[in-house]
Amino acid sequence: MQNTTTTSDSAAQSLITRSNRLGADPRNTNYAGGNTSAKGTATDPVTGTDVELLWVKGSGGDLGTLTEKNLAVLRLDRLRALVDVYPGVDREDEMVAAFDYCLHGKGGAAPSIDTAMHGLVDAAHVDHLHPDSGIALATAADGEKLTHEI
Repeated sequence: MQNTTTTSDSAAQSLITRSNRLGADPRNTNYAGGNTSAKGTATDPVTGTDVELLWVKGSGGDLGTLTEKNLAVLRLDRLRALVDVYPGVDREDEMVAAFDYCLHGKGGAAPSIDTAMHGLVDAAHVDHLHPDSGIALATAADGEKLTHEI
């Protein structure tokens, strides 16, 4: 999938619209479940040059009621640089604290644990949802068999 980017205003607004639509139907995701993101560019207020950004639903937010203040905005160059200091799966949760050093601008929501996945997937828009039906299948004793049958 090609990673194309959009400008900051359109990226954030389309992300909010898409998220609200996905979150409005409880068959898609449970309350406060799932994350959505969009990549785009904005002008860095210090250098005046364009910088690639990631807008992602913040920790604990709800897709159905998502607003701009519920988004975390991160610099993609800094987020992607974290792969060089990743300590491994046993200490993966420690990486969440490093997201604070990747933030762009003031305000916004705290980045969630899923932020890295959204930044590293080579797609301009990433939606991952937590439907109760999918969770039930994934946690069933015969979940793999049920998945194949469905």
